[in-house]
Amino acid sequence: MNILFKIALLFITVIAAGGFVLLFKTIPQKALKLLLSFSGAYILALCLFHLIPDVYFNIKNTHVAGWLIAGGFLLQIILDFFSGGIEHGHIHTEHHHNEYSSHKFPTVMFAGLCVHGFIEGFPLMLGEAGNNLFVGILLHNLPISVALVTLIFMVTHSKKSVILPLIFFAAMTPLGAFTAYSFFPQNATDSAFGFYALAIVIGIFLHISTTILFESDQTHRFNLMKLLITVLGVFAAFFIS
Repeated sequence: MNILFKIALLFITVIAAGGFVLLFKTIPQKALKLLLSFSGAYILALCLFHLIPDVYFNIKNTHVAGWLIAGGFLLQIILDFFSGGIEHGHIHTEHHHNEYSSHKFPTVMFAGLCVHGFIEGFPLMLGEAGNNLFVGILLHNLPISVALVTLIFMVTHSKKSVILPLIFFAAMTPLGAFTAYSFFPQNATDSAFGFYALAIVIGIFLHISTTILFESDQTHRFNLMKLLITVLGVFAAFFIS
């Protein structure tokens, strides 16, 4: 898949999802929860079926691969501290309560989210593994964009204050991909660096996907529609990627 096509689609998807919220001011919560369940199941299955096998096949030292995946998981926990977990597609106003209630732009949250998006872009040029990762990021960014626009508008009460941060966030993953390629032109597309970076992103994905699946129904009651959507996400990752 052409890298310019990937980057353009990633950028447009974020802008479109955020723009939808700006135009219609809301999105049905039930639909958002189902989208979260599908994306969470998809990226978890993507890691299990495709990305983890790729990493362990290409990083011969399995201990290194394991530590990198664990490191990515821990890194996302740290990023959650700054971002308030908006990467999960949820808005947790109990995080940074003073920042959210002061009607000022949530700088700390936005910085954490941008670092997350930037890191995700590092392995994006990594051949077939990069293509698989691309679809996961694409789905993952939809609920993030909705949550980001909703939160900024909720805090600032200004549509104009949303546009520039949305564009900036949309550029983060492409910027990460170009940065990796600029510093490691060969390794960003094949060889050690790309798979090391992919292992870290897998850890990030594992944290996000499991959190999404646990958070999407906080009552922990049986939900047939959620179950069907989750199973659909698993099968989609298996057959599409």
